[in-house]
Amino acid sequence: MVKLTVLYDNTALTPSLLASHGFSCLVEGKENILFDTGESGPLLFKNMELLGIDPGTISSVVISHEHYDHIGGLWHFLCSYPWVTVYILPSFSEATRARIRESGAKCIEVQAPRRLTSSVVTTGEVEGSVREQGLLIEGEEGVLLLCGCCHPGVDAFLERARSWGKRISGFLGGLHLAFAQEEDIDKTLEAMKAEGVGKVAPAHCTGFFATERIRSLWAEGYVPCGVGMTLLWGEEGKGRINR
Repeated sequence: MVKLTVLYDNTALTPSLLASHGFSCLVEGKENILFDTGESGPLLFKNMELLGIDPGTISSVVISHEHYDHIGGLWHFLCSYPWVTVYILPSFSEATRARIRESGAKCIEVQAPRRLTSSVVTTGEVEGSVREQGLLIEGEEGVLLLCGCCHPGVDAFLERARSWGKRISGFLGGLHLAFAQEEDIDKTLEAMKAEGVGKVAPAHCTGFFATERIRSLWAEGYVPCGVGMTLLWGEEGKGRINR
């Protein structure tokens, strides 16, 4: 079973947790993976403290893409925990690669899908207006796609999963629909419906209108997302939501 906890998001589920523009999610299983780091390292660490999470248990960090609101907290994290492995994309700048290596962390570039643990696979670099990677979380109820922003479009991520023999049954993360036209929002959500995605937790850059459309279309399959949300996926979890 894998436990996913949102650590950084535009909204928070309780007033005691801190919300800010950006995204980060902790993936806990046989190994603990930090997916994205938000913009602010101190804010990320504060939410970890409030949620009772020890950052020292994290063995690797996956950065979806190089935008500040996903990579900004990495440098603060590496100051305290430089022994982790950081997975980035070939499209990242040389300055970013050099800074990671100078911290003492191991830096691995991911082009194609790559298994990180027995139940977690990176999609590898998905091409689009901004190249990006997501994580595929495997469980008996299917595969959950964890995305930072979906800049290439969710359909591109669905196709990447299919090319690796996977079909997506759950989604958590940003859909980059905050400023999209209504027809583009509908096209994105129709693609997810057609794929059979049964559970959706929209976060970060999804936007209010798209989130409300998801709430309406998915009904019980819609999961309110924000800092502090946890989702159990695989084996005994069966997509259960803890808040």
